[in-house]
Amino acid sequence: GFTAIIVAFLGRLHPVGVLLAGTAIAVTYIGGEGAQISAGLPKAVTGLFQGIILFYLLAFDLLTRYRLTRVG
Repeated sequence: GFTAIIVAFLGRLHPVGVLLAGTAIAVTYIGGEGAQISAGLPKAVTGLFQGIILFYLLAFDLLTRYRLTRVG
């Protein structure tokens, strides 16, 4: 699902990058489950955290690859 999209984007579609990104996302899932158990946080916190990561990575990618130019 959406996790695969995040992993593919984080890994830049490179096999080694996808492996490392998949490991990083797995760590966030495991950390989220630990936070649910110890702090009583809802399950949506893990998804929210991954969404924030994806949003900032997309914004960073957009700002570094494309420049705004004035027309006129």
